[in-house]
Amino acid sequence: MPSTRASVSYKKKDGHLTLSDDQKYLFWTPSTPANASPAVTIPIAEITNLQQTPANSEKVALRVIVKDENYVFSFTSPAEARKEQEAVTEALRGVIAAGKASAAQQLKATSNGADGGESAGQSAAMAIAKALSSRSTDEAWYDDNKLRNDFQLQRSLLQANKPLYDRFNQALKDKPESVSVAQFTTQFWSTRLHLLRAHAIEKAQKEGEYNVLPEIKYNTVIGPDGEPIKTLNMTKEQVALIFKQYPVVRKAFNETVPKPFADARRFWSAFFASRLLKKLKGLRIEKNDPQDPVLDRYLEHEEDTGPASIAGHVPHIIDLEGNEQNTHFHLEGDYEMRAAKHDRPILHILNSMSEKLLSHVAPADGEAHAPIGMDEGTFEQLRLRDLAVQDSDNRVVLNVREQARYTGKQDEDEWSADAKLYAQQDPEVVIEDIRAQLQPANDNGVLRLDEAIGFQSDEDDDEEEMEDGATTANGAKPAQVASHKSLDTASRSILSSISQRRSQTSNPTSPESLLSGLSQPLFDTLTITHNTTTEFLHYFWTLFLSGDSSRTAELQQLVATLDRSLDRINAVAEQAEEERKARVEKMREYQKKTGKRFRFDEAGLGGGKKVVEEMVRPTVEALKRAGAVYRTAFEEQSREAGAG
Repeated sequence: MPSTRASVSYKKKDGHLTLSDDQKYLFWTPSTPANASPAVTIPIAEITNLQQTPANSEKVALRVIVKDENYVFSFTSPAEARKEQEAVTEALRGVIAAGKASAAQQLKATSNGADGGESAGQSAAMAIAKALSSRSTDEAWYDDNKLRNDFQLQRSLLQANKPLYDRFNQALKDKPESVSVAQFTTQFWSTRLHLLRAHAIEKAQKEGEYNVLPEIKYNTVIGPDGEPIKTLNMTKEQVALIFKQYPVVRKAFNETVPKPFADARRFWSAFFASRLLKKLKGLRIEKNDPQDPVLDRYLEHEEDTGPASIAGHVPHIIDLEGNEQNTHFHLEGDYEMRAAKHDRPILHILNSMSEKLLSHVAPADGEAHAPIGMDEGTFEQLRLRDLAVQDSDNRVVLNVREQARYTGKQDEDEWSADAKLYAQQDPEVVIEDIRAQLQPANDNGVLRLDEAIGFQSDEDDDEEEMEDGATTANGAKPAQVASHKSLDTASRSILSSISQRRSQTSNPTSPESLLSGLSQPLFDTLTITHNTTTEFLHYFWTLFLSGDSSRTAELQQLVATLDRSLDRINAVAEQAEEERKARVEKMREYQKKTGKRFRFDEAGLGGGKKVVEEMVRPTVEALKRAGAVYRTAFEEQSREAGAG
């Protein structure tokens, strides 16, 4: 059969579509460069559906659906486009039908072989059982297709997550008419597969077993005669756990009910007052404890702690029983690490109960039919490496340059000019000079601090008294010590530090700081509007970058929806501005009514159109960017169509 070949364009690139000689693959190869390798390879066995344009349509295209992906090929032959499309479609349909017929024959032969004898049926059943057991139970958690198509899981997540539920409903309400509910749902959940996966794992989790006996206690109630009565309340689940965790109790129940105990109530009353209960709890049995000739027979009963097959899987490096057998010397204080070398029953009970609970848990690190032993990864995790001689040094070597800079040691040649000048002065002379300035001889020894630091309270302009030409290193005039300008600068610096410290210590997640002056209903409206706009932006870019020319009308309506989203944001901003004006007017009316002149800062009220615009500025820019990109692409295609 000759290979099928047709001239097509894929994602606005010309090429040719070819069916392989063995009829197993469909190739699309671009026309340029010459002798290029196939850019798209589609296994025919994985094709789930074929869709073609109607016969009366001017455009001739074929859509090949492979699981989650769609491939749209437009046939570009001027004279034989329709014939090539029909030839490719018929060839693909014939290959797909032949593959399905072959699979049906193989399935029929397998079923006939299974009916040939009992051994064949058993082998088939064993194969199915092994296949089901070998498949991980959480496989569905990591399969994106199953998560995307699990509507029950999606509904459960929406019911559990109120903000997500509101976002979904609002986006569904504002979606374009050209977008179907199925398309919208698929796009919505495609960006939230991680939430679906986490919710599926959360639902799959079950409460583990617990030691049930300590949880069952007597309840004391006052009877009709005023005397306290002890009652025992047990549920069916607790009884089932007792029988599962303590087989001796189940054995005693089966052997003593209905004789000598007439019913279950009498059995449980006797059991919770017996010495058998104290032994199972790990309590010490005293001589004055009441004896029960029926239940005391089970005091010496030995129980199995779990499946025997688990013991063979324990690595020697963590096998405590192996250490007990190979070690003949023990320290006096390590009795709790030995299984049976002490007389403390509580430790026996705790260890036994731990083994029982673990034995009832399905192993997560291996399967029952897997080979016995550790794999390479587990061995590398358990291997001791601290005594390995060949272990390389993995420390980070730091080469510190200019060590004198960090140690504080400096050579005399590196001293600054001021340091050299101070080094030449006599400390005693300097101290005497300072004492003379602090204790002047005039004014009867009274020190004027303002005169000592050069401050004059009646000065009008500090800069006039500064020496001409005095500048700092950056060319600015230095401020005089204790001048008005210096005091103002210091005050502003202190207030700025206090404000920064207050903003750091205050709660940034408080409702007042999060709302930024907006009311809670208005903030909720803005949040829903922003979430809906984000959903439409995701859908726009997914559709725009897909290159599917058959969905041009849908893309055009989606752009119109984005424009309406911008109008909705502006409407919320205008509503916020009206709300802020109402608050300001209310404060002014209160001031006019009471006659109290209090100073309020309108800028500090927050809210208004400016706050809304600041919150949604990135979203507005994204909307403008999406509209500009779409209009540019639309104009380019219009020019190309006009030129063609």
